[in-house]
Amino acid sequence: MNKTGVKLTLLLASSLTVMAGALIAPALPKMAEAFSELPNVNFLTKLLLSVPALFIAIFSPLAGIIIDRLGKIKPMLILMVVYGLAGSAGLYLNDLYQIIGSRVLLGIGVAVIMTGATTLIGDYFEGEERARFLGIQGAFMAFGGTIFVSLSGILADFSWRYPFAVYLSSFVVILLSLIYLFEPQKENEELSLNKKTAKVNWNLYLTIYLATFFGMALFYLIPTQLPFLMSEIGITSASLGSVGLIVATFTAALSSANYQRLAKRFNFRQIYYILFIFASLGLFLVQWVNSLGMTILTMTIAGIGFGLLMPNASLCLISQSPPAIRGKVIGGLTAAVFLGQFFSPILMEPIVQNFGIKTAYMFGGLVSLGIAIYFFYQHRLTIK
Repeated sequence: MNKTGVKLTLLLASSLTVMAGALIAPALPKMAEAFSELPNVNFLTKLLLSVPALFIAIFSPLAGIIIDRLGKIKPMLILMVVYGLAGSAGLYLNDLYQIIGSRVLLGIGVAVIMTGATTLIGDYFEGEERARFLGIQGAFMAFGGTIFVSLSGILADFSWRYPFAVYLSSFVVILLSLIYLFEPQKENEELSLNKKTAKVNWNLYLTIYLATFFGMALFYLIPTQLPFLMSEIGITSASLGSVGLIVATFTAALSSANYQRLAKRFNFRQIYYILFIFASLGLFLVQWVNSLGMTILTMTIAGIGFGLLMPNASLCLISQSPPAIRGKVIGGLTAAVFLGQFFSPILMEPIVQNFGIKTAYMFGGLVSLGIAIYFFYQHRLTIK
């Protein structure tokens, strides 16, 4: 196994998933202008961001079942082709409804790619190397999201269609996948066993899914609400208003990259306790945000916590699930991630409308604290 090639390919495949929604966000205003004759055009263009997340969440459990039964490489390669063609549809389609439809196919593609890539990490690597690489995966996705969105903003200045071209990068990943990725042999051995005898812990899996759902819903308070908060405190510049999001993303990437160091010293329940304490503190301190400097401080603290969320969830589920059902288990995790993203603004909007953005952050901080206390209590039970 060419580990360098395998790791690079898996990282690039993982980065495709972060482009599902936010990549075309900078192009939405120009798209709304281009299709201004349509009723509710602003709502329709916003659907371009939310539709992929919804269908990723819906299709991910099925993607996990497909991967467990058919293997990982072939489904991933097929759906990478779908991803590239559907994602780039905005380059050549002239009907907004058809473009929205293409985003459904994009979401299905991401469901298989994300589930397959994370499952392959569990198959290819073990022990400390697995923990280290899952941390790198989280960091790579966070850095990649920042880079891709920045690139999209530059392309959108020329035309709303150009950001859609970035999705064609999936064909580069297809080529690398054909060269470096392979179906793990041990998977074939596991599939020959009676799956009913596989040791599973669905109570644990459900706990991780719920923690991931709420963690992602809380994290998405930052991209969905922070720009509006910046405007409220008098920071109206788009570039300055995005500094908080960039800081949170960058800090989360650094935190993910260092996950393996924590995994050496603490178990997954302790790490959940740590990450939700940091997230709670960062979100709660938003109450006192009245300047760019305070924004940077709060987002740095929150980013430290949220950066540990995905590598901790992935490592726990990969370590605690038999290879024969690992795709199904990781498919559930993928669904939890994107359900959290999809429902974040829906759950928080009533609080924002009735009590304000800072109250929504305070509520998020309290929820995060509650989750931290739960995992602290669970850890205390396991050592008694």
